[in-house]
Amino acid sequence: MPHELAWGDIYFSPLTLVVCMAIVATWITVIIMNKTKLSRFVAFPSLTFLAIVVMYVVAFDHFVIRF
Repeated sequence: MPHELAWGDIYFSPLTLVVCMAIVATWITVIIMNKTKLSRFVAFPSLTFLAIVVMYVVAFDHFVIRF
């Protein structure tokens, strides 16, 4: 289990990696939603983006990187 992520002499929290992975996964999800035209059913796109990011953060934290 990682406690810290080291990049050179700088230490990062594992949550930093999880948030970056979640944002990339959300971008991919939004691209897929735009191509399949599911995004037209979304009333507030910015809040939906944040909600999807939070869902991915929780999922990645629980299943991929457990800390």
